[in-house]
Amino acid sequence: MKQFSVLKKCISRTVLFLLPAAFTGTVTAQNIFPASGSAGIGTVIPASSSALEIKSTTQGFLIPRMTFAQKNTIASPVSSLMVYQTDNTPGFYFFNGSAWIKMAASDGLINGLAIGTGGGSIAFNTALGNNTLISNTTGYYNTASGYKSLYSNSTGYTNSATGAHSMYLNTTGSGNTSNGYAALYYNNSGSENTAIGNKALFSNTSGYSNVAIGTGALVSNNLAHNLVAVGDSALYNFPGSSAGTYANTAIGSKSLFTNTSGIFNTALGASSLYSNTIGSSNTACGENALYYNTEGGDNTANGTSALYANTIGSLNTANGTAALNYNTSGSNNSADGAFALYNTTVGSSNTANGTAALYTNTTGSYLTAFGRSADVNAGNYSNSSAVGYNAAITASNQVRLGNSNITSIGGFANWTNISDGRVKKNIKGNVPGLVFINKLQPVTYNLNLEAADKILQLTGQIDKDGKTAQHTAEETEARKAKEQVLYSGFIAQDVEKAAKELNYDFSGVDAAKNSKDLYGLRYSEFVVPLVKAVQELSKMNDDKDTKIDDLQKQINELKALIISGNTSTSASADNIHLQIPPVNSMLSQNIPNPFNTNTLIRYTTVSSAKQVQIIIFNSNGAAVKQFNNLNPGIAELTVTAGSLAAGSYFYSLIIDGKKVDTRQMIITK
Repeated sequence: MKQFSVLKKCISRTVLFLLPAAFTGTVTAQNIFPASGSAGIGTVIPASSSALEIKSTTQGFLIPRMTFAQKNTIASPVSSLMVYQTDNTPGFYFFNGSAWIKMAASDGLINGLAIGTGGGSIAFNTALGNNTLISNTTGYYNTASGYKSLYSNSTGYTNSATGAHSMYLNTTGSGNTSNGYAALYYNNSGSENTAIGNKALFSNTSGYSNVAIGTGALVSNNLAHNLVAVGDSALYNFPGSSAGTYANTAIGSKSLFTNTSGIFNTALGASSLYSNTIGSSNTACGENALYYNTEGGDNTANGTSALYANTIGSLNTANGTAALNYNTSGSNNSADGAFALYNTTVGSSNTANGTAALYTNTTGSYLTAFGRSADVNAGNYSNSSAVGYNAAITASNQVRLGNSNITSIGGFANWTNISDGRVKKNIKGNVPGLVFINKLQPVTYNLNLEAADKILQLTGQIDKDGKTAQHTAEETEARKAKEQVLYSGFIAQDVEKAAKELNYDFSGVDAAKNSKDLYGLRYSEFVVPLVKAVQELSKMNDDKDTKIDDLQKQINELKALIISGNTSTSASADNIHLQIPPVNSMLSQNIPNPFNTNTLIRYTTVSSAKQVQIIIFNSNGAAVKQFNNLNPGIAELTVTAGSLAAGSYFYSLIIDGKKVDTRQMIITK
């Protein structure tokens, strides 16, 4: 509109010398305009709102034509004076008070629009609003709509600024789009930016290829580029004070709100990564995901409030609503499922797969849980695993398969335990056999699952609101069926007591590790003392067989002597006693057994025995103590533990050089 106003003034001044002296209708006379009113050419009734109206359907209006040099020699040109330049760059020119400005034209139409004061050169630009594009010189294809939008632009092109003060300080930046009050306000040379919303990308000066949509989005960015912020105050505090590709993406109200120098972060959801300052390479998808993260990096949180409380923990993955919700500094955790690892705070290197898996854990590390509500009953265990719905870890260094309703665990191969001699040390053959087996008390029993629940104190299944749910009808039925099963076995506490009485550290007892743990038995471990017992029975049978053979031999010799009637034999009664052990000889079991101070051994021999001995052997068969010249007949011997080490021993009754019987004794300390 300003350019049309200039054109109108130029026309008014140029045609003065062409008008007739008097308004008489005679075209050859010199006209004089009236002091007031309107003048007309081609009409006797000019429009009252115009100073001059020219009307024709066959002729045009011609303004002065001149060369570039002639135009520039016009003395003291007044503002809005217009001519047509015929050389150099032909076209209409007007004087703006300080310089001649070319008016752009194409097919006779003005390629620009100015509405309001200002506008600068309007070549291929659109300026709507006071003081828009006021400083523009050679910039083109710009659109400025709003008070002082693109106010400082000089050479920037293809910018679109909508809103008061939008792109106010832009001078050379190009290809920018800003829509909203003071959007891209400080932008100077930054290009290819998109800012939609009040003060979006407000502080940007030279950063480029940024996208900010929402009030205050990327409001603090200065030099950084390739940032995306969508949502009210998204990436609000990111200063971008140094040039570089920071590649942060924030979509959602106040997402990455506090971020200052963290890079390569992606936040999708209201307040996701809200508190992040320097943490990098994080991905948060869901409202409040990674909300309190400040320095932690390489975290992935998918789900509302996933990794909500994390501050410095790194390399965590949380998939599901409130997964790893309370984690603060724990790292290398993986939670897949709503409420998985929900209460973990500083525990690290945990893996939980399933709704509420490892829900109760707080500081425990190196835990693995697969299955809904597979959990721990305390928060500080480590290196344990639970597999199956409601499987429960009750101690560290433990593996649990299934819950208390399971009735069968198996496969097509036996379990293999590592038993390589190359990795064993302190090997001893001190396993008690018969004496241990005889102490065991086999029983039948039913399980009381309610009593087990009270001891374990499990949190149980978690519902969608994170609360403990009751057993389903199917679970209740399964528990009733399990309690009807009649089992055969031992009582773990009884087995433990029997082993302790023999000073035997029996690996078959899996004792409770704490007040919320249950006793267990490793039944495969019973094979070892059973084998030892069988070996002892075998040796006893072998000894008896040898004794029987000796007796039979001597009986046969006696028969031969009697039958032959040979009285000249050198055999005397004494000799016969030496050759034949007394038939009524006997060795009793020591009392008490086991013992740690003294024990009593009773024995019986024939009164004619010449030499009576009791010899004690260790488990390897070596004699460790010997009692000689004992009284024959019915007698007893007191043995003191003395310097003998705790363990299993054998003692034998020897009569006149013949072993009569052998028993086992246990010494405890």
